[in-house]
This record gives sequence, C-alpha cells and structure tokens, in this order.
Amino acid sequence: MLLIDWVKLELRRRVTKLLLAPSPSRRKKTREKREKKRRAENKPHQVFYLHQVDDPYSHLCCQILDQLENSYDIELIPLVVGTPPPSSTPEVEMLKKHSIEDATVIAPYYGLTFGTSETDIEPENIKIAQSILLGTEQESFAKISLNVGEALWRNDTEKLKTLQKNAAILRDEEISESININNQKQKQLGHYYGGVFAYEGECYGGIDRVPFLEERLIALGANKFDQLSILKRRSSKDKLPLKLDGITLEVLFSARSPYSYLALPQLIEFRKRYPVTIVYRPILPMVMRGMVINREKLLYILSDCTRIAEKKGIPFGNIIDPLGKAVERCYSLFKFTKEKGKEEDYFNAFLKAVWSEGQHGYLDKTIKNVVEKIGLNWGEAKKELDNNDWRKEIERNRLALYDVGKWGPPTMILKNQDKKVILSVWGQDRIWLIEETLYLMQERNK
Repeated sequence: MLLIDWVKLELRRRVTKLLLAPSPSRRKKTREKREKKRRAENKPHQVFYLHQVDDPYSHLCCQILDQLENSYDIELIPLVVGTPPPSSTPEVEMLKKHSIEDATVIAPYYGLTFGTSETDIEPENIKIAQSILLGTEQESFAKISLNVGEALWRNDTEKLKTLQKNAAILRDEEISESININNQKQKQLGHYYGGVFAYEGECYGGIDRVPFLEERLIALGANKFDQLSILKRRSSKDKLPLKLDGITLEVLFSARSPYSYLALPQLIEFRKRYPVTIVYRPILPMVMRGMVINREKLLYILSDCTRIAEKKGIPFGNIIDPLGKAVERCYSLFKFTKEKGKEEDYFNAFLKAVWSEGQHGYLDKTIKNVVEKIGLNWGEAKKELDNNDWRKEIERNRLALYDVGKWGPPTMILKNQDKKVILSVWGQDRIWLIEETLYLMQERNK
C-alpha cells in the first residue's frame, strides 16, 4: 500500500475516533455540556419524534408516545417525515418487506400491535395520512397517528377520509413543502429514517433504542415516577433446557460491519448456551458491492455501535476502517482457519483488531498477530494469504443472503435438522428473537 493511502487511513482513524466519543467519560461530558446549555436557555426536555406514515417501525413507536409523555417530564415534538434518501436505502423493496415482517414478529414481545397483509400502500392513502398528521395538534398526535396508521396499513381509504374530515385538508404542494422542511430538520438531528427519537444531540432508532433514551432521561431526573423503563420486552422462553437436535444458525457477516463485530461476542456466548451449530459465512461489505452510505447513516451507525458496545462491555472505538484490501486479505484466510476449526476465533480477533485496537487490517503484522493469537502457525497461514479462492464462496454467500430477502450484515438464518429455514433475522438486535424461536420450536415438538 502506498504511503498516501496509509496516511488517509490514519487520518480517517483519528477523525472517526474524535467524532465517536468512544469513552464513557467523553460522552458524559458532552451530555453535561448540552444539559447545562438547555438549563441556561430555560428549555424543557425536548424529544423530537420522526414519524414516517408508511413505516412499520413508526407504527410501533407511535403506540408508546402517550406512555413516554405520561412517564417523563418531556415535550414530545412529532415531525412527519418522508421516505428515506436513496443513499440510506440501497434495497428499497427488500427493506419494505423486511420491515413489515420484522415489526409483525417483534410487536407482541413489547405488548404492541402490528399486522398487515398489505405490502404496497396506495400513494393516495399515504398523502391523506400525511395531510391528517401534518395538521394534527401536538397533544393529539399519539392517538391520531395510531388511528391513521391502523387504517393506512389496511389500505382503508374510506376510514382515512373519515379521519380527514376532522383535519384541515392540505394541498399536495403544502404536504410536499411541510415534508421537505421536516426532512431537513431530520437531517439536522442526525438521522434518515422514521420511527426515530432524538434528544439533545443523539438519535434513538426504533423500539430497540427507546431503553437508551429512557436511561438518559432517568439519569437527568426527568422521570415522573420511580419506574426503570416503560418499555420492557416480554419473554416466552422456558426455563427448562433446550432439547433440540440438528439446529444450525448460519451467520452472514462482514468484516467491515461494526454490527457484525458486536454480534460476534454475543454469538460466542449464544453457542455456549444452546445446542446449535453456528456456521459463519462472510460476505463483501455493502460499499464493496456498489452500495452508497450517506454521512448521516455512517455517523449514526458508529455512534449507535459505541452506545451498544458500552452497554454490553465490548471494546469499541479505536477504528481503522478495513474497507478494501484489509477485508480481502482477511477473507483470503477464511478457508485456512475454517479447516483448523478456528474461523470463529479468527474473525472475532480480526474484527476486534480493526474495530477496537486501532490496527491496520491489511498489514502482515496485524494478520500475523491475529493468526498467532488464536493458536495457529503464521508460516502456514502466510502461504494461503492473498489467494483468490474465497471469492466464489463470498458470491455464494451473497446469493444466500438475497434468497432470504436480506442484503446487509449481520443476517442470521436459523435452520432445522431438515435444513429448512425457520427464521431469518437482520442485525445483532435480533439475537434474542432467535433464542425465543428455539424455545417455541421445542414447545411445538412436545
């Protein structure tokens, strides 16, 4: 690698580390500074809520708005936003289908409701829904957004028109203008999707991140009662040991994905607890497959991963982006480490090196340290380094990813002893759902 390329990587590492505020102390100082400013300006705790009418996660989030306002001393400011920009949604149709399926599955665990047979909402119904909610008073938004969402996800035009009678009817130009203004505010707040809460410099995406928002508000003394959290995930897991045979969990992941890195330690613990065989299947990073990620998405992902890592006690933050040569060299040793039964240890050590230890993943020195750390011979490994045999395997894995309607890592596919797909999930946030599914499978097999 040329010196100029090394300098670019090193500069990116330092800037990323600065932006991330990876240490708890720096995050605490940033929050304290913002809180001091808020008090000086005599502002209430303002929580912005970004609502996209045809987004399943927004429909889940609007069901807890009243609870948030009743439980915390906050001013909840809803903003109706439009569809995400193309640079944050590389596979629009897949995202739509995945979101509907995911929201349907997770809703009952949170005591929420979502279910629809509609995958294509009529554009005219979307406009009616936007018109209603753009004209809705702040204090009525929670109730009306729920009613609108239920009608919209049934494609119930008559119900939407009935609801519209109680609101000012906006012209198409007025809807577009208001949505554009809210989209700009959304960008300023640092996000790109609906179903997102934003408070004093940080965004909390979807139901999964509401507990982080609650923790912050509680730490500020903004909770009206002594509750620890209004949003508690229910579990149907049996306390009895699992008795399942031949279960496989295929993990499609990327060495450049921070969420894949965060998933690995959890999957290692998962393997120790459950009678499941884990098969790791690496894929190329989305950017190396021609997809584009905008600045807001990149910064949110890194900030979100920092927050998750702190919560789970996973080292994270001293990053040197492994995009390109580092990923290719890492994958070239996949077959070698797999034949030694060390692929899990190898990927865990490599991802830790680039996502938390500030090591350049393309360097022989880094790869040598990783190989030796997991007890393998560097001389043997070096003979396999930089081969291109892995590319065919990577392509097969990409096709397997798309076969289950996913496009990004980490995607996890649960299969039974007949190799039938029981569940496919996207993201380290859904490891708990795999556990729940295992117990449900055991219950059905009784």
